[in-house]
Amino acid sequence: MLAGAAYLSEALIHNLSEAGCLVECEHTILAGSCITARLLLPDQAPALVIEVAAIRWVRQHHFGIEFLRTPAPDHSRLNRFLSSYRR
Repeated sequence: MLAGAAYLSEALIHNLSEAGCLVECEHTILAGSCITARLLLPDQAPALVIEVAAIRWVRQHHFGIEFLRTPAPDHSRLNRFLSSYRR
C-alpha cells in the first residue's frame, strides 16, 4: 500500500533491499515526491511500515523508492526478512 498527499494505492514490489525497492503500480506518481508505504511480507505479520520514502525515478508504471525513515522495529524486521530470504 502506498499513500501520498492525495491518493492511496496498491502496488507490487520488486528488488526489495534495506535501502528501497522497485515498485510496479498503475497510479501515476512524480519523481521527487515522498510517500508512506506499508509492505505486506510473506511472513504473515502486520504490514512493515516505511514512514517516509522518496520517489527517485519513474518509468511508465514502475518507479524506484528509497526508504528514508523506517521505525526501528520495522527496520530490524526488514533486515531479518532479507537475511532469511538470501539463505
